[in-house]
Amino acid sequence: MVWPFGRKASESNDLPIHGQWAVATGEDELDGSVTIMRLNTSYREVGSVPGYEHQVGIAVPFHAPEATGLPSPEENVELTAIEDAICPAIEEQAQSLLVAIITTGGMREFVFYTRAPQEVQKQFERLRERITSHEIQLMIQPDKNWDVYAQLRT
Repeated sequence: MVWPFGRKASESNDLPIHGQWAVATGEDELDGSVTIMRLNTSYREVGSVPGYEHQVGIAVPFHAPEATGLPSPEENVELTAIEDAICPAIEEQAQSLLVAIITTGGMREFVFYTRAPQEVQKQFERLRERITSHEIQLMIQPDKNWDVYAQLRT
């Protein structure tokens, strides 16, 4: 207990922030579209993390996706730079936890859980000013039980 306010939020040392990651790929037989998902599998063991009760999605639509729905090698370089900007900003001081990155259908989505949705909104606005090569989109929704993560890991 932290006096006088109650339970202490999870410490970043207790979380598998840099845990085990797995990569899964799939292809739609009808249209040839491809999905690539990177998933922090360490949260399978941990489950939902108390206090991180909002799911955050930051989507980055591609300029010119290939027929598979994936980015060109040139655009992928830009997307890597965007990832290098988004992830540390949103994860700052373990306010949010990156659980998955999904690339499919002409976009890349970063999936986080946060204990500070208002701070994520502020960080997102700063990122929107910094990231000029692509539009970035934000969605925040309550997900106390980590249902989105559960769907991704099946």
